[in-house]
Amino acid sequence: MFMHIMHNVIMIEHPFSLLAPYKNQLKVAMLTKEDAIRTDAEVAALVEAKKIAGLHQVHGKTTVVTQDTIDRDIQADGLITDVPGLTLTIRWADCQNFIIYAPEHQIVGLLHAGWRGVDCGAISEFFRELRAKFHIDPHEVLVGAGPSLCTHCAEFTDPTEELVHVDSKYFEKRCVDLQQAATDQLLEAGVRANTIERLADCTKCHPETYWTYRGGDREEVIAGKVNMLTAMLCK
Repeated sequence: MFMHIMHNVIMIEHPFSLLAPYKNQLKVAMLTKEDAIRTDAEVAALVEAKKIAGLHQVHGKTTVVTQDTIDRDIQADGLITDVPGLTLTIRWADCQNFIIYAPEHQIVGLLHAGWRGVDCGAISEFFRELRAKFHIDPHEVLVGAGPSLCTHCAEFTDPTEELVHVDSKYFEKRCVDLQQAATDQLLEAGVRANTIERLADCTKCHPETYWTYRGGDREEVIAGKVNMLTAMLCK
């Protein structure tokens, strides 16, 4: 993990050790509460990208493939590209966030999956799209999972009613192990266990570092202050 500091911006470059061997092929960055970045234009300037693609995230299961700029006017939660120089972005505050990279094909994608995404099959849909558009099987990819809610902090009113498609084995009374549920969905899709890396931090447990909807930043998050994960294929 490498931290790049510039004008009060503390950008975490290459946060996943699994992807470190490919840093000449892929640029990955994570922006958190310590950063002053708020707009896609600022992100593009920071990572030196001429084109940037972001979504109007809706906590659903749709993944889209893009070869050009998206100005957050498409409702989806997953992005895939094969175009070098196009920076993909997703925003998150407590939700799970993933980078999926196929090094042999030079294809990268990002996925935002909150509890609704885990419940509705966002992960399996991402890999369906990856296979349909690029003929890539899950065993060919590397997956990095960013910080998100731990089991203790993922508390619900009634998980049996709110997460109807999630196995109750992940429930601990009113709390849900969303991280393990998502990891198991990755494995069920065909991703190899040794090609998944999850960053240990919980967003709610570390409100000094991450924007957290459940940890006291609700109004700020609603106003658009969120963490970001970005990825760009190198030319």
